[in-house]
Amino acid sequence: MHIHHREKAIKNFIEYVNQANGDICLDLKEKHRLRDKEAGVIIKNLGKIEQATDLPKLDKLTRDKCLKELKETYDLSIRQIERLTGINRGIVAKA
Repeated sequence: MHIHHREKAIKNFIEYVNQANGDICLDLKEKHRLRDKEAGVIIKNLGKIEQATDLPKLDKLTRDKCLKELKETYDLSIRQIERLTGINRGIVAKA
């Protein structure tokens, strides 16, 4: 008799799990971090400079615009930008 209840419970559970529902799931955007070499090329192209370490030499407005775009458009981390450009992490974060 107990086996019958277990089998029925399993059958009911399988039916319940397979029912269609209107649940909405949170889909997270997968972030793809660029390697330093790729990021360096982007920094040079974006700032129209010879090397990524030349970014601090740009005027503040242009520099901050580039930093913001690197973070938002290219998903570069603050630490990665700091490492490649030599710009202080606090400045990168504020841009």
